[in-house]
Amino acid sequence: MTSYPSKYAWHGDFIPRDFPDGPIDVADSWRHINGRTNGLDLHLARFSQAAGSLPAGFVDAMLPLLAHGELFPRIALSQGLLLLDVRVAPPPRPTTSLTYVQAPDPRTQPEVKGPDFSAFRTHRSRFGVAGTDDVVIVDTQGALLETTTGALLSFDGDALVVPEGTKLPSVTLHQITTRAKQLGKRVISRPLTLEHATTHPLWFCNSLHGISPVDQLCTETTTTTPPAHPDVAEWQAWWWNQFR
Repeated sequence: MTSYPSKYAWHGDFIPRDFPDGPIDVADSWRHINGRTNGLDLHLARFSQAAGSLPAGFVDAMLPLLAHGELFPRIALSQGLLLLDVRVAPPPRPTTSLTYVQAPDPRTQPEVKGPDFSAFRTHRSRFGVAGTDDVVIVDTQGALLETTTGALLSFDGDALVVPEGTKLPSVTLHQITTRAKQLGKRVISRPLTLEHATTHPLWFCNSLHGISPVDQLCTETTTTTPPAHPDVAEWQAWWWNQFR
């Protein structure tokens, strides 16, 4: 039986490694369930856009290492090396609670996944309200952009609202907005405020937890409870059914 986490470095094939992680230049990760995944091509394309093309044979050699179990693999470019970490995935979060704080933006490369991981850990440790799952990153006006681990979206009537501002190009958010357009729904971009979230549904999304509605936005002294979206269960079922 394979033990996890398992760490590899690419040298024409995946070779087990025992050296510690160095600074991460680019990374990508996704949920992998017994060899099935959702949008892997999109994750690989996002990674390659920042890190350069993956070498021949990389994906073919990777997939057998992900054939069994509920996994959360991560590929990374670090100090010129391509790395693969095969980790056990935590259970999906049915709902997500977030800390809202008007703190300085911790991101140095907001459109690249990986280089700000350490800053995000510090941000969560410093500002996270006890019991919450993640911390919101806000712009200079206090509008919600994303969190340290996922994207945010909301609704205004039948329209899907994407936060205005610079943020990571989320694969899961892209999948959701693509489906919304296919269903004939408007997709609009505008500042997403805390006040908006008091009266409109708010969703957290990423490739580990899928669509996880936000049930609490907490500050040190107050808690906002966004209302539920009537079709969230149908949207969640659609996302999980995309695993191939």
